[in-house]
Amino acid sequence: MKKRLKVTRLERVAAKRFFGKLLTRELFVGGELGDVSVVYERMAPRTDLPRVHHRKTSEFIYCLSGKMTAELDGRRYRVRAGGILFLPPNARHKFTTGASPCEALSIFAPSLRIRPDADIHTEA
Repeated sequence: MKKRLKVTRLERVAAKRFFGKLLTRELFVGGELGDVSVVYERMAPRTDLPRVHHRKTSEFIYCLSGKMTAELDGRRYRVRAGGILFLPPNARHKFTTGASPCEALSIFAPSLRIRPDADIHTEA
């Protein structure tokens, strides 16, 4: 069976809004790379996302541009372009931005589809 090549531009990938100011684009879900998903994420300026965790899913985040504050299991970290985070399952996490937006790539294993029944659990 011949493998398919795919070349596209980021803006051609369907965008979804999540938690209001978080824009996501699912770049890859499952398939030839195994049970992983790759998601582009853009947080608008002054975004304050809710605290969440994933029960079964690990998340690897690479900050592409801008900066954000990551609160991981109650501890705060400043993350800027080039920063890398790894979140094992059940790690409580929350992200906020200041005056500028932040862009990141997240890799989820096992794969995570961005939809209402996803392994994304919000906390009060």
